[in-house]
Amino acid sequence: MSDRCDFPQWLARQGLRATPVRLAVLEILRESSRAFKAQEILAIIRSRRRVNKVTVYRILEDFARRGVIRRLSLEGRVNHFELACEHRPPHPHFQCRSCREIQCLEPVPLSRMWAELQGPVGNQAEEIDIRVAGLCHKCREIS
Repeated sequence: MSDRCDFPQWLARQGLRATPVRLAVLEILRESSRAFKAQEILAIIRSRRRVNKVTVYRILEDFARRGVIRRLSLEGRVNHFELACEHRPPHPHFQCRSCREIQCLEPVPLSRMWAELQGPVGNQAEEIDIRVAGLCHKCREIS
């Protein structure tokens, strides 16, 4: 596979039809280096076509459940979403404490930490989230 996923094929492997709205969600997430709130994804899609809010939210929930996208439950109550394909491995995130924007950071090898965090023998850790908090460059310029 190239550095760009074949979304129709990827959806077919998940047992999903490649509808225009599903493809739009995936394209939005592919084209950015940051995680998006559901409301932001909805606004971008609505700038291009008419779409029902419930449809977009259901797609995000279904994609997250199937592992097509990752749901980031970082500080705050609003979930953020990012693509979870082979070209976007799990990685840490930077969250600005002023504007709350989430930025994706470069993946780092966490194999040693992963092994230690699983705890006693028999535990099976399934995910690890690393969030770095501070002020983003935009907010630092303002203050």
